[in-house]
Amino acid sequence: MANPPTVVLIHGLFGFRKLLWIEYFQDVRQLYEEMGLRVVVPSLPWASSIIQRANSLAKQLKDKPGPLHLVAHSMGGLDARCWINSMGGSAKTSSLTTLATPHRGSPASDYVCSTYSPFRLFPGVRDLTTERVGQFNLSTPNHPAVIYRSYSACRPVAQLPWIVRRYGHMIQQHEGANDSQVSVSSAAWGQHVATLPSDHFEVISKDFWFNPFQSRTTFHPLPLYRKIGEWILSQSCTNNTSG
Repeated sequence: MANPPTVVLIHGLFGFRKLLWIEYFQDVRQLYEEMGLRVVVPSLPWASSIIQRANSLAKQLKDKPGPLHLVAHSMGGLDARCWINSMGGSAKTSSLTTLATPHRGSPASDYVCSTYSPFRLFPGVRDLTTERVGQFNLSTPNHPAVIYRSYSACRPVAQLPWIVRRYGHMIQQHEGANDSQVSVSSAAWGQHVATLPSDHFEVISKDFWFNPFQSRTTFHPLPLYRKIGEWILSQSCTNNTSG
């Protein structure tokens, strides 16, 4: 393939490109390279606001030729939407696929920001409240030249990791099925492709189950990323044929 598509993997809040030997998108870069895709993995300010993270994304993608296919987890999807809509990213972006992104905010952030939790001090956490994201959506409509696709995730509350289960209960009361951080209804944006049987962290190969007394069916995310990669390749073929 002379000009393979470029995939940009965008991490979420408190995320990282690589920490020691652990990648945020574990094994995904290697998978996409084996599929013949070019891969860019930006490193965004880990707890900053949407606008600060989008500015960082813009700087790191400035010299990357399009068309780009963005694949973003959690808050990364909002950063990508901000860059596309407000910073000229639409000029070289073909698609944005979001994974468990709080497109309508999260009651978990609402709760944290209403308490004395130290997490409320982080701009990124404050930007994910339902009120803040509602305001963000009013000023950040989808760009007509970009394809928006989304995947939500959920597990029964009893199958969510105990360290975040209380947030799952909270979101269940307000918005229904969720992955412990984001509800299905909040994650659905553009073309909602599917709801994944996973919690928020399994989508990026992080297992925080930590329960020796009870088991649950393991979610393996690499087939998901392969499907996304195959879709990106199909779009490239379609564009080359039409061109």
